[in-house]
Amino acid sequence: MPKRMLMIDTGCAPTTEIVSKYNLDVMSIKVILDGKEYWDWKNLDMDQYYGMIDKVEEFNTNPPTLWDIYDQYEAIRDKGYDELIDIHLSAKMSDTVKICDRARQMVKGLDVKIIDTGNVSAGAYFIAEKILCLLEKGKTVTEINTLLPEIQKSTYIQFSVPTVKYLVKNGRIGKAQAFAALVMNIKPILGVEKGVVIPISKEKGIDKVFTRIAENAYKFIKKRPFNNRIYMMYGFDSTRQYMEKTAAVFMEKLKELNLKDVEIIRGRAMPTVACHSGPEVFGLAVYAEKKPIG
Repeated sequence: MPKRMLMIDTGCAPTTEIVSKYNLDVMSIKVILDGKEYWDWKNLDMDQYYGMIDKVEEFNTNPPTLWDIYDQYEAIRDKGYDELIDIHLSAKMSDTVKICDRARQMVKGLDVKIIDTGNVSAGAYFIAEKILCLLEKGKTVTEINTLLPEIQKSTYIQFSVPTVKYLVKNGRIGKAQAFAALVMNIKPILGVEKGVVIPISKEKGIDKVFTRIAENAYKFIKKRPFNNRIYMMYGFDSTRQYMEKTAAVFMEKLKELNLKDVEIIRGRAMPTVACHSGPEVFGLAVYAEKKPIG
């Protein structure tokens, strides 16, 4: 039986708990702050990132290079592993999957199987977690790929920002759009569909954002009673209150369903993700199956 290593990238919002539980190797996405390059997870932790980002003029991310990935694959092989299951954020949001596929073809003596979650952040985390659980139960990658569309449908992520300051700063929207949003007090709610970030709605005022996110998540989960999980996330410390207010509305509604043993995770958006959403992000992701998968 081949000796197997499991890997996840930082776009999938890995927690220290899941890395420890499954003995995961982590592939770091590069974070560029005013031209200086850092590796998320390796030499840039969340406290460092959030302590620096407000002083930074330009910020973005880059995937690891072909040779970065090739070297990481070779290092895994040299530790005696024959097989690698490599799990990633959506290929439509990052070139990481494409570069990994090139490196996979180059490395010798290591059977690399790449899985695209088709999601990002907490959404990708839930999909990766389910994949890891199925692998632990003995499912093959072929079987998991057959189940993957239903796993993806079982994941629903929403996030918002109280201001559009950082969306302007990282070039996501223009100054004219930002001015209109400021004048009209419009707050966006975004999600992920078919591997890309999409607008879900625009709400007038932050309180309506809390309610709308909670209502959307409740509608999603109420017809999906199995394997329920909740991931509450925030960026800056100042946005933790928004996460908690959203969570409070949602958890009150969730009482109506009388669900048992619902796993709840609270965490900060990792630098890989916060560079795209902006550090003022907060959100709520839910995982729920119509019937048990696998």
